[in-house]
Amino acid sequence: MTMNTVNVATLKEKLSYYLGLVKKGQEVVVTSHRHPVARILPSDAPTVRILEPTRQVKDLLKIKGVKRRRSVSAVETLLSDRRRR
Repeated sequence: MTMNTVNVATLKEKLSYYLGLVKKGQEVVVTSHRHPVARILPSDAPTVRILEPTRQVKDLLKIKGVKRRRSVSAVETLLSDRRRR
């Protein structure tokens, strides 16, 4: 399967062209600010299978070196950043 990369703005301008490529069996990767954000695949492409986790989080925390990150508040981060300025 051939893969094409296109940014969001170009995709908007030439949507019919890129959908035509997908219709012919090609994959289109959509980027935003040079980072991939989506893939457009032909409808008959093999589906991705999501696997269920084999272990619970509590079991993973027993592994040496694995630590749970504390949650970060967006408001606290913003206020902290503003105080530094």
